[in-house]
Amino acid sequence: MPEVPNRLKSRTAENHSTSDIASTMIDVMFRHAFLLAASAVADAPKAAVLVILAAVDGARS
Repeated sequence: MPEVPNRLKSRTAENHSTSDIASTMIDVMFRHAFLLAASAVADAPKAAVLVILAAVDGARS
């Protein structure tokens, strides 16, 4: 049976392009980004109410 060339072996090998430390940092950044996005979505209705109240108050003036 012929030997498999190295260029074909690398396609099936595990990806080691990112070190464990960098991978951990990326995970932390993604978690922080998702929490920040969730917080922004949760605060959006409150901000909309303030804008509407300000517009109504300005219309009455």
